[in-house]
Amino acid sequence: MRKLSLLAVALLCLCSCTFGAEETFDTGQYDSQLLQPGAEAPDFTITNAQYPGGLKLSQLRGSYVVLEFWASWCPDCRKATPAMVGMHSEYSPRGVEFVGVSFDTDSAAWQRYIESSGMDWIHYSELKKWKNGTTLDGPYRVNWIPTVYLIDPEGKIAAGSISTDKIKAALASLQLPEAADSTATAAQEESEAGL
Repeated sequence: MRKLSLLAVALLCLCSCTFGAEETFDTGQYDSQLLQPGAEAPDFTITNAQYPGGLKLSQLRGSYVVLEFWASWCPDCRKATPAMVGMHSEYSPRGVEFVGVSFDTDSAAWQRYIESSGMDWIHYSELKKWKNGTTLDGPYRVNWIPTVYLIDPEGKIAAGSISTDKIKAALASLQLPEAADSTATAAQEESEAGL
């Protein structure tokens, strides 16, 4: 029995060491369980301080949407935060919307992490424990966090992965307009206004 216990502990240590290392971790097993391209993205209503009356995900149709399921207490989510911030910086000016759905239960900790990390996009949380009362993990098949989806302008899944690199590659393959130079745009607007 003791040998079996030691073997179980060794296997757990091996698994925990590889799950956090995205470059060696095969995401295919998890990705294959997610909603697949072409599936309708389940609609839900975002309520927060910015949208006290609610904003439906479907109201963002017409734009690509990056939808991340995450939590501030999750080590892998924290590792993915810089990549998410980078994607937002690069693709938000090109018309891509970003929505974060958190499985945090502590509102203050969740808000602090968002602010300190520069996660300047739409955020939502039911403030319920993941898989214990949350309503979005099931429809979106979230069995690992972070889980990130790219939703197309028609509201269909374009890509889904637990790897931010795969979502970034999917975004890079799109024919998105280039971001307008804000300085040139402001100068042109002033000129047209006769200022």
